[in-house]
Amino acid sequence: MRILLFNPNRSVHITERMAASARAELRAPHQLQAVTGSAGPRVVHDAATLLQADAEALRAVPALMQDADALLLAISLDGVIDALRPRLAPKAALGLTEAAVAAAAALGGSVGLLTLGQGLLPLYQARLAALLPAERIAGLQAPELPQAFAPDADPAALLPVLLAACQRLRQQGADSIVLAGAVLCGYDDALQAALGLPVLDGVRCAVRQLQCPLHDQGTP
Repeated sequence: MRILLFNPNRSVHITERMAASARAELRAPHQLQAVTGSAGPRVVHDAATLLQADAEALRAVPALMQDADALLLAISLDGVIDALRPRLAPKAALGLTEAAVAAAAALGGSVGLLTLGQGLLPLYQARLAALLPAERIAGLQAPELPQAFAPDADPAALLPVLLAACQRLRQQGADSIVLAGAVLCGYDDALQAALGLPVLDGVRCAVRQLQCPLHDQGTP
């Protein structure tokens, strides 16, 4: 299987971060192609930039998928994954947050979601509500960490803030935590070790799910 990881934003360093998470889960003979959009926003920080990213995905993905067997739409709000899926069928297609939430739901209990920045919080609330019944949602946390988006972001400086937000989610009743943010890829192991709760990286979850036999047959 050839998996296309497409980031509809223009931040190459964020694509590279997601690709590293993806390759950590990739099994032979599956292959990964990571592509950064050329006409989307630098990052998505509000509803307007999300629309730009959605337009870039709709423009670029169909042509790129001619050489791929499955799509990982690498935007944490899942963007236009629901619009792309029927256009790409029978090829499989997954978004980051839907994959992580599915993995969290399979574990049972309540799910918390960690993202960055209050500006997109209503959109994440709506996405989570579309994926889980209300009684399974423990809550959301969105600390302001603009430095996390920098190419030279220092994980050691960011981890205490992320851990404090995860601890608040645990206090809200979360039995597992979804990391909803492309720049949060790679923090799952350290947070899980500190918390003692499952912490789910959407890229890793999506790659695992795309490689399973059901998705190998082209079923999303």
